[in-house]
Amino acid sequence: MNRTCYIAINGIRTRPGDAEGWTDRFVTWINTRLPDGVVAEKFEYYCSALLRRLRQRERADAISKKVGYYRRAGYRIVLVGHSNGCDLIARVLEACGAEIDAAHLISPAADEEDFAEAIREGLIRRIHLYGSRNDGALRFACVTRRLIGWLGLGYGSLGLRGREFEALFPEVVKDHSDDACGHSTWLRRGQRFEDLMQAIKLNDLLDQRIPVHTTMLSPAGEVW
Repeated sequence: MNRTCYIAINGIRTRPGDAEGWTDRFVTWINTRLPDGVVAEKFEYYCSALLRRLRQRERADAISKKVGYYRRAGYRIVLVGHSNGCDLIARVLEACGAEIDAAHLISPAADEEDFAEAIREGLIRRIHLYGSRNDGALRFACVTRRLIGWLGLGYGSLGLRGREFEALFPEVVKDHSDDACGHSTWLRRGQRFEDLMQAIKLNDLLDQRIPVHTTMLSPAGEVW
């Protein structure tokens, strides 16, 4: 595995001080289970559902700065986000240009068009989606977006349409959705989280072996 830095980014209503949060478990898993030269970082923040846009650009700039440190040290960058963390990844792509090798989007509360634009501009090599058509939070987001989107509020709901998005960009996007999952099921402590981490590891190994613009097969996978 190439010298790689994974950066985990949480969603809304997450307590950064929670040592058992998924970002903490993610960092420990990567740092103890993957080979030397592969490291994990996290970007944690707290925001409420209604006020998340107030500091969204500031958060994206902070993540971009962290990306820059690792890029200058020679690491390839893989961003992993949940929910609103995926919207932040879209903003980081805009800010960082082609510095991001891959993104793993878990229940992404983000807009297709933001990632479509990044793909069209060649700003990212691979995108992996872990969503569900039965994600209740994102289905609710669809409704509220129609009601308050004109105010610049609301959330995207890309996680509901992973299959459709892959069909638009099959050489870049790989969908691993599971309609049995809810919004945070992927991050549930135990076998669910272990399966997610194994999938991220194996998908990323394939990403590194296959050249840009070549189609790719997707795999899947100790309780953590």
